[in-house]
Amino acid sequence: MKTFYFAATLIILLLSAAFLGYGIYLNSTSDSHIETMLASRAVKLSGVKVSYRDLYPELYLDYIGLRARMQADAIARIDGMIEELYVSQGQEIKQGQPLCKIVNNDVPLSISRADTDIAKAEASYLQAMSTVERNKRLAAEDAIPASELEMSVSQMTAAKAELDAARITRKQMEDQRKSQVLTAPLSGSVIVVYQQAGNVVAKGAPVVMIADFTKMYFTALVDDKKMRNLTPLDGGFSLCIDMANMTEKAFDSAAKSSFSEETVFDVQISGIAPPLSESVPVRSLTFEIDNRLGVMEIGMYTDIIIRKNSPKRALAVPLNVIPDQDNPSVGVSDAESRLAIRKIKTGVYDSDYVEVLEGLEEGDVVITSGIGGLEAGMKVNVDFAGGEETGSERMR
Repeated sequence: MKTFYFAATLIILLLSAAFLGYGIYLNSTSDSHIETMLASRAVKLSGVKVSYRDLYPELYLDYIGLRARMQADAIARIDGMIEELYVSQGQEIKQGQPLCKIVNNDVPLSISRADTDIAKAEASYLQAMSTVERNKRLAAEDAIPASELEMSVSQMTAAKAELDAARITRKQMEDQRKSQVLTAPLSGSVIVVYQQAGNVVAKGAPVVMIADFTKMYFTALVDDKKMRNLTPLDGGFSLCIDMANMTEKAFDSAAKSSFSEETVFDVQISGIAPPLSESVPVRSLTFEIDNRLGVMEIGMYTDIIIRKNSPKRALAVPLNVIPDQDNPSVGVSDAESRLAIRKIKTGVYDSDYVEVLEGLEEGDVVITSGIGGLEAGMKVNVDFAGGEETGSERMR
């Protein structure tokens, strides 16, 4: 009986050990199988191959203040009352065109007095000339002393000086009479009318402001690093501007802005300070715009892009594959289709792509769908469909 009991117990223990061993075997086999499956499983990502592209370097500006290159006030050249205004705000005018008439009642009286003074001075001068001629004959006959002749010559010279002074005064009065009609100092658009008919103005007071809109300009303070994206600063540039982004209109012009959507204008850099030879964090750039079509106006505009007209052929990647522009790095699919992180050195950029100077070669595969939460070394399966459509934020 005891033998049977020990035998049964041994069998049970052996069976238990067998079941336990089999369970451990299954468990280890399953873990190994899962690890094998995970190791062979690839994360599906979007990507694009690094290639050479034509980049049109850009500079983004938050806002600009557009001004007319030629702008001047028409100044009253005489005291008086504005009898009549011939122009109104927004009117296009030509240089020399009458703007208003300023009446000074003292001017006609001054001209009349000047005419009387000239007549008196002419009579005195003619009499002095006659005296000199007579004294010359008498002196030749020794009828008068030489000192008397010299005195008559001095009197004639003085009379001539008085006549010249009277004529100068008359000319000044005539100039004042002509100054009663104020004319335009340049061709352009009347943007401000300071005075109205009936106003009394003093000499030197502004009456009308005129601006020539054929050439416009603006000056912007630009971070030196961002400005370098446009270097070299020779050649032409394009100004991309949208009339809808005008935030402040300074004056009314005759032309009225005739563009509504984003429009491109040719611009040139006409000034830079300090010069590029000096190392400074911020520079002042002045851009001049050809506005002969007269579609732009003085005012404040936002969201401006300055773009180089000549492209740069460069090895490039989409901007949106670089999460940190200050410390640029990208995710790539290596030769074994595993995720790797590469540090790169970047150059010029446009709205969508940035030049790669170091860290990548043509044909390398960069990840465009983002690598947040992924680890280097993970197996990746890159889908190139739609990878070229990047869309990115500008470097502002």
